[in-house]
Amino acid sequence: MLSKFIYPVRSAVIGLFCVAAIALPAVSEGQVPGLIQPQQQFEAARASGDLPAAIAAGRQALEFAEQQFGDSSIEIVPTLEMLGEVSAMAKDYDSATKYYQRALTIKEQALGEDHPDLVVTLDALVDVNMQRATYDEAEKLLKRILKIEQATFGESHENVLISWRRLEDVYSRANRPEDAASVNATIEGLQMRTRSLDVRRYTTEDGFATVRVFYGTDRAPTGKAKASNYYGNKRGELEVGYLDVSIPETHKYGELETSSRWSVFANTMGDDELKRKYILLLDVTPLAQESFDEQLQQHVENSPSNDILLFVHGYNSSFEDAARRAAQLAYDLDFDGTPMMYSWPSQASTMSYTVDEAVVRLSGRRMARFLRGIVEEAGADRIHLIAHSMGNRALVEALERIAAEQKEETSKPMFGQIVFTAPDVDRDFFIEAVQGLRGSAERITLYASEKDLALRSSAVLHGAPRAGLAGKNIVSADGIDTIDMSDIDADLLGHGYFAAKEGAIYDLFRLFWLGDPPEQRCGMQNKDDFWSFDAKPCRGGAVLEAGLLYKKYGPAARDKAQQRLEALEEADEEADKTARKEWSRILDQLDILLQEDDE
Repeated sequence: MLSKFIYPVRSAVIGLFCVAAIALPAVSEGQVPGLIQPQQQFEAARASGDLPAAIAAGRQALEFAEQQFGDSSIEIVPTLEMLGEVSAMAKDYDSATKYYQRALTIKEQALGEDHPDLVVTLDALVDVNMQRATYDEAEKLLKRILKIEQATFGESHENVLISWRRLEDVYSRANRPEDAASVNATIEGLQMRTRSLDVRRYTTEDGFATVRVFYGTDRAPTGKAKASNYYGNKRGELEVGYLDVSIPETHKYGELETSSRWSVFANTMGDDELKRKYILLLDVTPLAQESFDEQLQQHVENSPSNDILLFVHGYNSSFEDAARRAAQLAYDLDFDGTPMMYSWPSQASTMSYTVDEAVVRLSGRRMARFLRGIVEEAGADRIHLIAHSMGNRALVEALERIAAEQKEETSKPMFGQIVFTAPDVDRDFFIEAVQGLRGSAERITLYASEKDLALRSSAVLHGAPRAGLAGKNIVSADGIDTIDMSDIDADLLGHGYFAAKEGAIYDLFRLFWLGDPPEQRCGMQNKDDFWSFDAKPCRGGAVLEAGLLYKKYGPAARDKAQQRLEALEEADEEADKTARKEWSRILDQLDILLQEDDE
């Protein structure tokens, strides 16, 4: 989808040197300069809340795009939708409608009136009409969305459930209680047919689940009480605490459902509505060190597993971004232990790459103190670590300091799994550093990709290959399992694949659950010096569902899945067709798991 890649610009980990050239449609080198400046100005203005400046920059970008591609080309759709977004945020609903409607018309002409890529633009128009309280128009648009999604995904797909919930909200706001009740009955019926067996650690109630994440950070508090703004981007001393994040029942594996694109509309929704729709940071509770140690110990002891999983975010991430990603990972991996994160003072801006670089290693030193405390006080059986992008620099720094300070040789590794995902780290430095970490973990894994455009740009900026790039410079070193993940397509930049696709999530699931070597994991092909991941056999929610069932029930999982499929076949309702196909796929995956276990 074109607009799917434009809106989450803040979550795309790219620098000033590549933001516009990559975020816009494919253009020649001669065309790029004219697109870069207004796109950069737009992103900077939107990030600072200067909507008039963002709109002005967006109009400049649109004018240039029209000159290059024509005023009816699908290449200008992302810019039109970008302008629609900021116009809606500025409450200029007439302009927002004009931009979105023009984008929709171009898409219809290029793709047809029932193409699923129209849904994003239709969704945007729904929100504008909700703001204007023109509920009849919102109803028409949502019914069109439902028709497209049902034809594309089937009656019971998560996207269909989300659209039904939105239609229920339209009727509630329009004071049409009978219509709202009818839609609610439809939603409950669909949920009963598609609800998975009770295998997850995190159970949903009132349409969402809650994940608790313990944290350490060297961000300075802002003095604001709101959870999303509790910590800012300035440097501070090491602080600890815990936070809670909501995960909607309709959450899809690998998605980080966010309200940022619909910020104006989201402000009119009630708290429970938001929790049922988005992944939200609900609250932040800072603690004194002694109290933190006590509560962390208690959480570890009371969890199904006494393991810890600690996540370190990358560049261009706020404290809120990191919290939501850490919770999403724990939920998608069905992690039975205690989720944790470390948040360093990234500026959360695509314009501040060098500022983030200046602080990340200092944060690594503070993270070392935080990690030592966890090792000594948490009482965990295993402590797993996973870092992304520039966050790998902080993690490497922390681990090197811990290794240097360790006085006694121990037979047991200090950490369980250490996973470096898409590290924006100098390749040669990384190889040398990893050699010094051998023996500190049960297994060390590196995820790299040839398609990672953000790291390609970083390599150009630094004049040296990055450790997270595959291809001719892929890392090959003793003591580390290098996995070439180039087969996975994730975000526009190919940089967030580790948490954004089912295949990668399933690989992490097996790694943190069983600690399997690559040859025992789905889709791994031996390339002598490294491993290549084939995403095809590991793609889809059925793979993860089968893994969750097998983790909880063992060999008995197949009988339980078979019983669910037989019940659906016995009902033989047309609306159950999608559910039957999904449970059939789950059974196939369980057969593979059982066969692997026998071998």
